[in-house]
Amino acid sequence: MQEKTKNRLFSILFCVFAAALCVFELMPSGLLGDELTARLTKITVTRFCGGAIFLLLTLKLGYKVFGGRDKKLWNGAWLCFPALLVVCNNLPIIGLVSGNATVERTDLVWLFTLECIAIGFYEELAFRGFVFPLIMEKTRTTRKGIFLATIYSGAVFGLMHLINLLEGAGIGAVILQIGYSFLIGAMCSVVLVKTRNIWICVALHAIYDFCGFLVPELGQGIIWDRTTVAITAILAVVTFVYMLCVFFKTDLSAADGIYMK
Repeated sequence: MQEKTKNRLFSILFCVFAAALCVFELMPSGLLGDELTARLTKITVTRFCGGAIFLLLTLKLGYKVFGGRDKKLWNGAWLCFPALLVVCNNLPIIGLVSGNATVERTDLVWLFTLECIAIGFYEELAFRGFVFPLIMEKTRTTRKGIFLATIYSGAVFGLMHLINLLEGAGIGAVILQIGYSFLIGAMCSVVLVKTRNIWICVALHAIYDFCGFLVPELGQGIIWDRTTVAITAILAVVTFVYMLCVFFKTDLSAADGIYMK
């Protein structure tokens, strides 16, 4: 495909997704069903559109973060198991088993699942597919530079959740969310460097959101009991140390692979 035709196609798609995002953001909620259904639908559509915009930007910049058929890109997939434990631990298992937490709107689980996938798609393409490689582009020559890019992108991702204070969330809950989001962000950055496969990061992010927001969104009850907090803290520290070890054992050429022409 000629460069001019390719640029024109990218521009058209960019405008289409941006327009769709604006339309759904401004659409009256009453047209989409009850309040909860409308909110989930809006978030799902707008995040998919936002993710598509960052997908186009990432493709335009030529970052190699989409995996492919090269089996070598999957050599680091094994490190996702500890990451999977972290994201699955976000589910209030103790509360659900004990009956202290319940899911009431089971009819909307499918839509909520789509919302989580859309958010994972949007935020991973934005932060790991675009922001992280952009920050790392000039610092990837040293391990310290890659490490700082991981920290910076994770910090930006975590601090972004301060906006939840404006929506009425408690300070304690937001601080906990910022800390855990920083861990997830840094963890996904390591996974990306190791595998160069953004879709693994999207899956981890979607599972994290599904487990963490299933009860708050579709039910009610106790999410953070003392045992859950203790398990979460221990698992977070162990996984963080583990990811640091993986990072410092990873060849610097793994980061260079993201920018190969």
